[in-house]
Amino acid sequence: MIILGHRFIESEPFYLIKKSEDIVNTPSNSIVVFDFNEENIALCRYCKTNDVLFALIADKVEDILFANALEASYIICDKAHAPKAQKLADEYMFDAKILLYGAYETDLEWAADLGIDGILFEKGIDYGSC
Repeated sequence: MIILGHRFIESEPFYLIKKSEDIVNTPSNSIVVFDFNEENIALCRYCKTNDVLFALIADKVEDILFANALEASYIICDKAHAPKAQKLADEYMFDAKILLYGAYETDLEWAADLGIDGILFEKGIDYGSC
């Protein structure tokens, strides 16, 4: 299981961005994260064209499927959507990894029981000026 943003595990944070210009303010080779929505499709394309790794926050089945098709490295879901996202990822052999956005250590056991690829704790995202 991938564990990001936990105090025991050293990991580079994901950087929340709102627009392509925000990428300039992130360290090189970092992973940027933003919401999946129609307005951000251009941002997905920008990341892909410029070899920027990105994660998408998705909360609907369609969004999860589009996030994988748009070649997101990670798809971040809450507890309500992570089980369905993982099932889709397993069934359709996604390249993207499913991450549960978790706040509590007890979320680790929950995610492990369901076979979720990983967990991203709140401290794993650098919110910067967003």
